[in-house]
Amino acid sequence: MAIQANKPNSRIFLLLGVVLAAAAAVAVLLLVRSNAPANEVSVVVSDTSIPAGTTLTPAMVQVAQVPQTAKPGDAYTDPVAVVGKVTQVALANNTPLVPGFFSTPALSITSSGTGSTAVSVETQITKGYVAVAIPTNASLPTTLTNLQGNNFSGALVSDAFYILPGDHIDMLVQSTTGTLGIRYTFQDLIVLRVGTSGTTSTGAADVLLVEVPRAEAPLLSALVVGDGHEFIVKYVLRPESEWGKLTATGYTPNYEPAGTISVPSVKQTIVTPSTLDSLFGG
Repeated sequence: MAIQANKPNSRIFLLLGVVLAAAAAVAVLLLVRSNAPANEVSVVVSDTSIPAGTTLTPAMVQVAQVPQTAKPGDAYTDPVAVVGKVTQVALANNTPLVPGFFSTPALSITSSGTGSTAVSVETQITKGYVAVAIPTNASLPTTLTNLQGNNFSGALVSDAFYILPGDHIDMLVQSTTGTLGIRYTFQDLIVLRVGTSGTTSTGAADVLLVEVPRAEAPLLSALVVGDGHEFIVKYVLRPESEWGKLTATGYTPNYEPAGTISVPSVKQTIVTPSTLDSLFGG
């Protein structure tokens, strides 16, 4: 019987080809992964240059991948959380968006709600907060002298009525016992409205509508009506650079320490009645 010469098995070559192709694919995949940035995370970025004072629309933002080390700690990750917000500063294209870039919701009504037109403010109250009306002047104890009482008009307590909707204020109080002096209490209160109660004849504002955490509303109300020994001395305007942060989940107030008093001492002449007599007396 004749013996046939050995011939290559086509199935072996086919199997070998499949194995080589799979190995090549794995090598390419590993190469691509080795060249891709590691530890990337998703953040919301601006999709164009955005001027300050712009209300964001869906077309102005997008989700992008950035290295974990380049992600700001409070950067937004959901575009829904930023659409409708108003920018406080100009933003360059592809800037990761953070709460500090945005102002509080725009206040379209700045007048009193006592007119014929209905005014709604509940859509502008931060989640977890409530609105409380407080007077622009102070409710004074009867122990004050006339000289002291003259310094507690609405204009002097409320920064000459320069407090406007959207401003943030701190409150100074004093104790009727005189033991604790003047000090800060509530801080970083957002003013929703400034108006009149209808009882003033001059047209000057006598009511501030502020928002506070729900749990603090009874405390503020008790302070305003004078339940304790403390009474309001001043509302002070806070610079915008020291406002708290408005996020998708609510507002986080910024409580600032009072710091130390730093008034430089200067050489000066003390003028007394005898000083005047010696200079101008006859």
